[in-house]
Amino acid sequence: MRTMQAARSVRFVGIGIVVLVLLGSAGGVAAQGMDVPGAGTPVQKRSIRVQGQATMSVEPDIAYLALGVETQSDTAAKAQEILAERASNVLASLSQAGIDRSRIKTSSYRVSPVYSTKQDIQNVVIGYRAETRINVEVSDLPSVAGLVDAAMSAGANAVRSLSFDRKDMQSFKTKLIEAACTDAKMKADAAAAALGVRIGAPVSVNIRDSFSAFDAGDDGILLAAERSPVFYSPGELDIDASVTIEFDLVTE
Repeated sequence: MRTMQAARSVRFVGIGIVVLVLLGSAGGVAAQGMDVPGAGTPVQKRSIRVQGQATMSVEPDIAYLALGVETQSDTAAKAQEILAERASNVLASLSQAGIDRSRIKTSSYRVSPVYSTKQDIQNVVIGYRAETRINVEVSDLPSVAGLVDAAMSAGANAVRSLSFDRKDMQSFKTKLIEAACTDAKMKADAAAAALGVRIGAPVSVNIRDSFSAFDAGDDGILLAAERSPVFYSPGELDIDASVTIEFDLVTE
């Protein structure tokens, strides 16, 4: 198994500065007025609001596989009996493949009637369907294709989803937020210098972070498992953070 590289370089994104200040008649930077007790005239509060952004790509180190087991029979009891046997076989196959039982969970169980679709006998129950969903947490990513093949051979008949993630994602998000704040301050410093002032303390901070997990999809998983035991690379996860910071402006 190849060794995965944890983090890639942080990139600053975007160059736009949202400046919410107005140039005053004397060439200063002014925003909204604010009355000061005991003063005869309002004092203008001077501030600038900027956005900072940073992105990062990281390689996943964990996969979440959801398998479906579905059966159908003429009675609900028979459908459930067949389902129980198949689900048990699937669980056994996963355990034999080296997956710890604590990493395998059943998340749903449903029994429902099956109705005829024929024009002359619509809405007539012709059988019963029983289904369950088995979720598997996989740390050895190259083994995913083999697990799918083993589970399908044991009785699973659907791959509901496959997604990839990073277990220590929070540490990367912390670094991104720090980088986005640095980006915002750099923009604020540049804008303030151009206006002949300097930035003071931050007045407000708004943080947004997100990441996109790779989802392979059902058909791609099954076809890949049939064609090659190597499977395909999950690629990288893109995460980003942006901040909106308002700074006081201070005249020299």
